[in-house]
Amino acid sequence: MAKPKKPMSRRTELRLGRDIQEQYDWGASWTAITVHFELPEYKVKRLARIYRDDCDRRAHENQLTLFE
Repeated sequence: MAKPKKPMSRRTELRLGRDIQEQYDWGASWTAITVHFELPEYKVKRLARIYRDDCDRRAHENQLTLFE
């Protein structure tokens, strides 16, 4: 029986998500990104979404502190 892999830390997810999102923003296709990072497409898209959601959350928090 195979040993389960250790889950990624939140920090690692965000770092990879940022790298993936930058490549996508520069015009790379999801297929090319999956080859580059050697990850399945669903995981690449999930990491990019985690990064975008975190950016949106931080922007919203910063906006709230400006207007309080």
